[in-house]
Amino acid sequence: MFKKLLILFLLISVIGCKKNSNTTAAMVLVNPNQDSTVLSVPKELENYYKEIDFSLRSIELYEALATTTIAKHTNILTYRERHNFLYDIDSSPTNNKNVVLIYSGEERYWKEYVSGKNPYKKQTFNTEHVYPQSLIENTAKGDLHHLRVCDQTVNTRRSNNKFIDGSGSYKLEYKSWFPGDEWKGDVARMILYLNLRYNESIKDVGSIELFLKWNAEDPVSTFEIDRNNKIEKIQGNRNPFIDNPFLATLVWGGPQAANSW
Repeated sequence: MFKKLLILFLLISVIGCKKNSNTTAAMVLVNPNQDSTVLSVPKELENYYKEIDFSLRSIELYEALATTTIAKHTNILTYRERHNFLYDIDSSPTNNKNVVLIYSGEERYWKEYVSGKNPYKKQTFNTEHVYPQSLIENTAKGDLHHLRVCDQTVNTRRSNNKFIDGSGSYKLEYKSWFPGDEWKGDVARMILYLNLRYNESIKDVGSIELFLKWNAEDPVSTFEIDRNNKIEKIQGNRNPFIDNPFLATLVWGGPQAANSW
């Protein structure tokens, strides 16, 4: 146990996670799940997760997942570098010249991104930090796992407002943001990743109870899986809660999410 903690500390120090957060996994546990389910990692992911003992639960599983997620993140991107990758990562499954916008679900021609250096005249969408950029104190600003293309007007409305529960399509209510039924699971898994990878505060953007609820209610989509695979090829690391949403249940408790393993 001491050895794992030491490794995690060293990785955090080297790669630049937030050091003074008061929202570690141990402090936000809902009802730690001691489920004895035996997880069988898919063959294509065995090598990636080979250092993790999946019989662990709660804080011990969190530490193991964090260690691998940090260690595998070998290519730290700047925010500016997102232009080289994001429009392919968010490309439409039916038309690779379009991107799919978070929250609205609309498709736009990929060259319509907002930038003073973009020669294309029609510019309609920009980059949404699902975990608000204004709250980040480290290299997470350029992490593709929580960057999504978004309609410029919708992105402005979302701003850095906390997430709140709701139903139907996206909406701003009482200075809080509901991402929409189609996107709430995506959002939850991105926020849980940011906490795992950088120790970013969960309470600054919502609540652990809310994100665990969304993780269970909105299953992982093919779009999320494709993004996860593409981002691993660029950054080196994966979002484990996309690989298996049930891992969040085993770490934090809450409603049981689907077990894809």
